Amino acid sequence: MEQSDINITRNLSDLLDQCRQSAELYSSGDLKEVKVVAVEYDSRKVTEGAVFVAVEGYETDGHGFIDAAIAKGAAAVVVSRKRAGEFLHLDRKSITLLVSDNTRKALSCLSASFYDNPSRKMKVIGITGTNGKTSITYMIESVLKENGLETGVMGTINYRWGGVERPAPNTTPESRDMQEMFYRMHRDGVRAVVMEISSHALELNRADDIDLDAAVFTNLTRDHLDFHHDFEAYFSAKKRIFSILDRSIKEKKIGIVNGDDEYGARILKNRNNYSYPIVSFGVDSDAYFRTDRKSIVNEISGLSYVLESPEKGLSVSLQLAGTFHVYNSLAALATLVSLDVPYAVIQQGLKKLKSVPGRFDTITTGLGFGVVVDYAHTSDALQKLLDSVNELKKNRIITVFGCGGDRDRTKRPIMGKIAVDFSDHVIITSDNPRTEEPDAIIRDITAGIEKINYDVESDREKAIAMAVAMGEPGDIIVIAGKGHEDYQILGRSKIHFDDHEIASKYIREREKV
Repeated sequence: MEQSDINITRNLSDLLDQCRQSAELYSSGDLKEVKVVAVEYDSRKVTEGAVFVAVEGYETDGHGFIDAAIAKGAAAVVVSRKRAGEFLHLDRKSITLLVSDNTRKALSCLSASFYDNPSRKMKVIGITGTNGKTSITYMIESVLKENGLETGVMGTINYRWGGVERPAPNTTPESRDMQEMFYRMHRDGVRAVVMEISSHALELNRADDIDLDAAVFTNLTRDHLDFHHDFEAYFSAKKRIFSILDRSIKEKKIGIVNGDDEYGARILKNRNNYSYPIVSFGVDSDAYFRTDRKSIVNEISGLSYVLESPEKGLSVSLQLAGTFHVYNSLAALATLVSLDVPYAVIQQGLKKLKSVPGRFDTITTGLGFGVVVDYAHTSDALQKLLDSVNELKKNRIITVFGCGGDRDRTKRPIMGKIAVDFSDHVIITSDNPRTEEPDAIIRDITAGIEKINYDVESDREKAIAMAVAMGEPGDIIVIAGKGHEDYQILGRSKIHFDDHEIASKYIREREKV
């Protein structure tokens, strides 16, 4: 990120005083004279007077770029304790050497301290969970704006505030980039930030130095097991958000947890371990924020339900279809009530939200059938999506989907079974195959299928065209897996590809006939 319009100079000794304990950061010698003008983990962005933090990444190791950082003027470098012996010569070159047991923690703390802990100066809401994070951020943003609060968002779709919008390479930015954005947001008048915090970010210490006001846990279902290896490790990463909330200096803190989720119930069972209250939301459990399932009305034009507790009889209406949005809106409502936003403002803000990019994104046609584009890329999300579509169908459900390459393989046969069990016809195709062979991914998917109501077409555009050609009055075509994404990753190349655009193109062609 560009920093040319940010002019900050800090004493390295002051930064170290703040981070010595939490980041297990150590130094030798007198640091009082060392001035720091930036904190960087990318050697290409180092400028004269920066601190360079060597972080071990998936494909590259920052320790291999220390010489490059020094050549560009780094005043100090942070290295891992286990690698420190390789860099002791730096002291003789007037380069300050700092050693950390965890350079990711060091990067997080140094970045927060360098930018003067900007998250302490705004309301910050963090949302974690397998599914629902993006929709909840959009809902909370809509309500906070309705309440007159300038709001910033960090999440899967983009990072945005005021008139600024940036692409999101990661759901949760690297800690240094995040802290810079917090700084810019606060400088630009933002008073509240709502953000998605991924399990990767929690595991890799990106979120360690956020001062949260609220932490939301949506659910835990099968995903990212290529990274976390098993469910307990995945759960352990997710629930770290509550430890981060525990460390926050904010006075009024709150945890919000899905009481209907198995792992949410485990958090609630141990809620006394935390120094702040944790409240629940749900439909089937005895949650504090809950609705009666009988009151839920799901239509293609939107969703409505009535609160059972705590404000019995309060109606909630959304322009978003899909019963899974009951949980998303309950999570948003519980969070906002806990932050003292009036119910009337919450009702209005939720009702004003017209869409969430790539989430139950509907395309109307003049051919009598409908199309839904959705990001559902986990087994649970696909199940909930198809459950919602089945409530709306008048004829058939035709589902187009695939699974991402170089990602969790265990969910593939499960998603294949869900697709054929809850659709009338399925076209199995490619998602983002990355470096895997598309046909190998498809074989993993079909391994879970016993029915014969499916076709295979590895070319995603052809698969979408096939589905549109099959569409009859009353049908709903579901295109799942990519949602808001406007690209496809083939090998190591990224090409433009937008499910909504492709479907619309073939719909227009049919409408002309």
